Amino acid sequence: MSATNTIRTAAVFGAGSMGAGIAAHLANAGVKVHLLDIPAEGEDRDARAKKGIELQLKRHGFMRPEYADNVIPGNVEDHLDRLAEAEWIVEAVFEDLKVKQDTFRRIDAHRTPGTPVSSNTSTIPLAELLGGLDESFRKDFAITHFFNPPRVMRLVELVAGPDTRPEVTQALTQVLERQLGKVIVDCRDTPGFIANRIGNFWMAAGAHIAFEQGIAPEQADTAFGRAFGIPRTGIFGLFDYVGLQLVPAIWGSLLSALPEQDAYHRFDITQRPEFTTLLDKGFTGRTAQSGFYRGREEVFDFAAGDYRPREKYAVPGDARELLTADTPEGRYAKDVLLTTLTYCCETAPEICDAVDAIDSAMALGYGWKKGPFALADSLGVEWLASLYEGEAPELLTAAVQAGGFYADGKVLGSDGIPQAPREREGVVKVADLVVDAEVIAQNDAATVFKRADGIAVYTFTTPMNACSVAALDIMREVAQRTDIRALVIASDNPTAFCAGADLPTIARLAATGEAEAAYEVVRAGAVSLQALRDAAFPVVGAVRGVALGGGLELLLHTDASVIHAETRVGFPERSVGLFPGWGGTVRVLERLVEMGVEKPHEKAFAMLLNTKPIPAVNLPLLRAADRVVLSPDHVIADAFALAEELAEGYQPPAPGKLPLYPGELSFEEGSETDKAIGAALAREYAGEGEIDAHELGLRESHEASAVLVQPKNAERAMHMAKTRKPLNN
Repeated sequence: MSATNTIRTAAVFGAGSMGAGIAAHLANAGVKVHLLDIPAEGEDRDARAKKGIELQLKRHGFMRPEYADNVIPGNVEDHLDRLAEAEWIVEAVFEDLKVKQDTFRRIDAHRTPGTPVSSNTSTIPLAELLGGLDESFRKDFAITHFFNPPRVMRLVELVAGPDTRPEVTQALTQVLERQLGKVIVDCRDTPGFIANRIGNFWMAAGAHIAFEQGIAPEQADTAFGRAFGIPRTGIFGLFDYVGLQLVPAIWGSLLSALPEQDAYHRFDITQRPEFTTLLDKGFTGRTAQSGFYRGREEVFDFAAGDYRPREKYAVPGDARELLTADTPEGRYAKDVLLTTLTYCCETAPEICDAVDAIDSAMALGYGWKKGPFALADSLGVEWLASLYEGEAPELLTAAVQAGGFYADGKVLGSDGIPQAPREREGVVKVADLVVDAEVIAQNDAATVFKRADGIAVYTFTTPMNACSVAALDIMREVAQRTDIRALVIASDNPTAFCAGADLPTIARLAATGEAEAAYEVVRAGAVSLQALRDAAFPVVGAVRGVALGGGLELLLHTDASVIHAETRVGFPERSVGLFPGWGGTVRVLERLVEMGVEKPHEKAFAMLLNTKPIPAVNLPLLRAADRVVLSPDHVIADAFALAEELAEGYQPPAPGKLPLYPGELSFEEGSETDKAIGAALAREYAGEGEIDAHELGLRESHEASAVLVQPKNAERAMHMAKTRKPLNN
């Protein structure tokens, strides 16, 4: 690996679902990847690797289809010489110790000395993997356990051996977190590491307790579900998603690896008749179209031996109320939570240094909104301890004494002693960056801080960072400042850069039926964003979550932005009864013209009327100065670095002219309401020759406000504000 711990070339052994998925995600990061598998029979010996690439294209493992060109198929007999150029080699063959060790020997014979090698194993201890391998290989080896699908699942468990060089773990951490956008959880070399050790126990205990208490699958998934921040699949739905055919191998492997006194053995689901019955029938879950559930409306009835209609159960939405409810659902939820929390407390000293490792693993690997210890804090650790009939677990008692598992900026260690949380390099919060900053503008919708280095920070304080009239006022105010070097638009809300205009305001304007009143507000938004663009300092966006409607228009008015690749961007305005009216039509056309795109008006027309969001990496409007990154956690720090860079010698963009469209643009999709919106946008672009960008903006404001107050469009705006769902009238 290079001195900066970024890589340009990697190799992956194993082109199955996981190996090809890892290769695809490396390709997403711009890495050249040699994907190798055993030679196929027939003329094309690389067919297995090619099949893996094709599968990832079908499953959208590549962020853009052309990224598949970064993956070079090969096989492990003809192409081992390619390993010499690899800066990281990943083994992802199937879980067989002998096969893995044979693979390591092949790798060691052809890799450049010092090249890190990692295994994606999820069940085989590192000590066993390295049996018989020499010291030089052991020093460069670690386990990097990805979760499937690698593009989507952010968790990677990193296990270093006693001989692993610190430089190797540091380099792997940097590449995984910064280049691939993952979150590293450091694990010890214990069975199942952290996520599967805890997550599989929770699933097994939840299923076992349900069967013992006569709780139906849908009843269990309702009881231990939304109130606790559990994914909507619930436990039984998750078994179906994973595939019941994996239960004997995965859960069986953990059972064989753990001592008999481990609580895992109390919940041996591999021998439960409910699981064996489904497996005997071939009902393995989603891979077979049926498992515990068949579709969304049927569930397997073990007494009848067939599927029956799914029943609906009502439980309190408040977790405390549910846990103390004297109902089958309440008793079940209480047993599952206390059993799982007890296991976490008892197991933590063996598997991790602090409880936040378990919380991260469960949140990132199993989709919990909060890990078990953070969940305990939210419920109240003292209250939770009182639910135990006997003594509460020792670690829970320590949390009570410490004021929580997380208290006073510290996290409880697995030894029961509070400690400083592990810092992730390059991960910062806006709140930390403005601790000593001066507030230079503020109202109920936004605050602007000025730091000692002259960089200002604009942060929304509205739900989902919606851009209200008050938020626009602050933009215009700060744009006039001459005492700041750069402005960063950033938020500690990871779900939204800006979700767009304030919908209730848009709905009220539409309901008036007065185009002049609508024009004033629409124009104010366009003027505010234009003011940022014309400011004497560079404006940088820290973009993640969603940037929709006015949020995307805001992004397009920045000088450059750091953008998480998976940010959802788009123009949903047509669903609200108008088209982008805050300068979006001008900026989109302007960028397409700058890029030399053929037929820019047609492309802009289609883009502005397409309501379906796309990942930011696929947005065809990004410039060379924009930086697309795979880690949402590093967006803020990178945005500040970019602002510092742009501040040197900055000059605002000069106003220019844009071509008009001499033909006739028409929108033929949807209803007459949709066509009317398209016709209004077409009128804005129509004409001969060129037009000043400012004048085109005035056209945009007039047409957008006029179309918004039409009765059918007003109905759309009001319906969206009320229901958050589009009205296709």
